[in-house]
Amino acid sequence: MSVETYNRYSRWLHWLIAGLIIFMIVLGWRLEDEDAGRFARFQLHKSIGITILILSFIRLGLRLAYKAPPEVEGPKWQMAAAKAVHWGFYVAMIGLPLTGWAMVSASPMAIKTVLYGIIPWPHLPVPASEQTHDAWVVAHGLLAKLITYVLIPLHVGAALKHHVIDKDNTITRMVPGLTPVPLLNWRWIVPVVTVVAAVVAGALVFRGEKATKTTLTPAAPMAQEAAVSESEISAVAVSEATLPSASAASTQTTMAVPTWTVNKSASRLNFVTAFQGADINGRFSDYKADIRFDPESLDRSSIRVVINLASVSTDDAERDNTLKSESFFNIAAHPKATFEAKSFAKTGDDKFIAKGRLTLNGQTKPFDLPFTLKITEINASRTANVTARVELDRLDFGVGSGDWASTDQIPAKVKLDFTIRATALK
Repeated sequence: MSVETYNRYSRWLHWLIAGLIIFMIVLGWRLEDEDAGRFARFQLHKSIGITILILSFIRLGLRLAYKAPPEVEGPKWQMAAAKAVHWGFYVAMIGLPLTGWAMVSASPMAIKTVLYGIIPWPHLPVPASEQTHDAWVVAHGLLAKLITYVLIPLHVGAALKHHVIDKDNTITRMVPGLTPVPLLNWRWIVPVVTVVAAVVAGALVFRGEKATKTTLTPAAPMAQEAAVSESEISAVAVSEATLPSASAASTQTTMAVPTWTVNKSASRLNFVTAFQGADINGRFSDYKADIRFDPESLDRSSIRVVINLASVSTDDAERDNTLKSESFFNIAAHPKATFEAKSFAKTGDDKFIAKGRLTLNGQTKPFDLPFTLKITEINASRTANVTARVELDRLDFGVGSGDWASTDQIPAKVKLDFTIRATALK
């Protein structure tokens, strides 16, 4: 016996895949936009692509398992075209994810794929080279153009022609009850919502701020956290006049250098780099700091900060895993970064340089850290607000090996932006 509509599983899967394809088309148009969300869009594009691949195989299985409604009678050329478009969609729906998967697998950069930041996904056994990668890029692009500019317009145009002009049951096989007359039928909600939701989501998801040339000026929230409030300033009356005299300083040298306790909730160890022209903002959340510092006793001051590199976060799980890998921080072999300084110089009002050594990725090199220090006193305690901004050449420490050593994708200079708030007893 013939059936009038596709089975319910095929119908819902049809609209789900249709929505995902439209979403991917709109998202694909935005992949090259140089803003802060670019990397995240690429990762989502890969995840949705694999999802479409799996759903397409399920859809094909349902097509073979359940009886389909009979073909709509018409001219032979029209029926042949309909069949060609139908199977063309299967070729594109399966071919697009496969060529995208091969493209990622063939990339010399060997970026790992983690679906939705949760499920590790293997690479295909294809040669990894620029030539192979570029060939898959061309194939992926051709299939994308085929489905966007040929298959979808033909499919939608033919469906509407059948519904509005021919007034047959072509569309109703996928939307049961959608009669040609009247045209305004509430069941249009399925295709309309699918298309609108996919377009809006594709246009807005992971929309970041437009990439701009980053300066070392701290972000407003950080500046606010590091700043001393007006009430604190008025309470302690910090000014040049309150600095100890030379005689008082000489007496102070006999006193112990204060030990400072870092308030991590009000402190930040941030960095800024870029990938393909789009800024990437990151931070380290786990670190230990041993700070013994007195601006009047620089010769007896010392700083030692140990950072747990596994605590790196750029708000993208896949990118963070790449940073932890052998190609970058190599945390399996060198889980910590350490900065130690016992030599300091005053360069201006509230401005100092810590002349120390930085150990990163198993390499130790001299590293100077300029910083600004503001100290306020309230009752029996002192509060220090420190801001430090400097550039670090990642290649000096072997961070970014192999193809990542190239500065075409990621610049050599990484901007460090630290804000530290600490307290000490008087």
